[in-house]
Amino acid sequence: MKKHLLALCFIAASGAAHAESGLWYGIDATHDFNKRLALDLSLGSRIEEDGWSRYTRYDVAGGLDWKALSWLKLGIGYDFIRDYSPEEIKVKYKDDDPAQRVTGFNVDESYWRSKHRLFFDITGKLKCGRFTFALRERYQYTRYMPIDNLKEYKYRYRQEYANAAEVPNPYLTAVMPDGTVRYFELDPERTELEKKSAKDKHYLRSRLSVEYNIRHCPLTPFVSYEVANDLGESLQLVRQRAQAGFDYKIRKGHTLSLAYLYQHGEKEETGDADLHVLSLGYKFKF
Repeated sequence: MKKHLLALCFIAASGAAHAESGLWYGIDATHDFNKRLALDLSLGSRIEEDGWSRYTRYDVAGGLDWKALSWLKLGIGYDFIRDYSPEEIKVKYKDDDPAQRVTGFNVDESYWRSKHRLFFDITGKLKCGRFTFALRERYQYTRYMPIDNLKEYKYRYRQEYANAAEVPNPYLTAVMPDGTVRYFELDPERTELEKKSAKDKHYLRSRLSVEYNIRHCPLTPFVSYEVANDLGESLQLVRQRAQAGFDYKIRKGHTLSLAYLYQHGEKEETGDADLHVLSLGYKFKF
């Protein structure tokens, strides 16, 4: 069984890396004070962009769960997050018309940003035979911290070339609205400093999950579907996530989790993105 599990992990990781998707992984620890109250701690990290080439997020979280009823659990917690936003290229066109020739570029430098997140959960569970259904409703408040002295570079367009090898320095590779890649020689115009102000986000995240308990087997397969709505924008749908995977019980109190996750909608900081993610987790009780 362990050999098959390791083979499956290797195949999934290889496929996700080839698709230039993402790897999300973390460690979760739980301590039960009694039958109703439990402490949850977690560390997480994400690798994304061009075949898992860059760390894009770190976070550390802690919270408390209270089992109000046999089928109802309440939770509250805090999450500290560091998010990475890549360099952003803004193309300028003659008369602001993409059908016209390119006249220049604004390039915002990459940056890391800190976020403070508070969340409150209500989770209901229903067992039906060997299936367990769970619905979690989460209110999530996130404070984006301000950033000073970010650089924005402005370039005049000088000349276009057929490939990067022909372009004298400095040059820029730009992906155009129609998806084509073009190479431009640049004339630096000026550099400006800009500031990203603090902002607040209020989300309602709803997740439905189902798991199946296989008799006399350490594997527990599961699927889940989650939507995130922006409470500050009249419950506008901003993100959807679908996930399928399994938990593997290594020994009592220790579990390995492997899943595939597809995300459609906004990323945390960098705008719209459709992501194919391999998720790895290790859970233990202490």
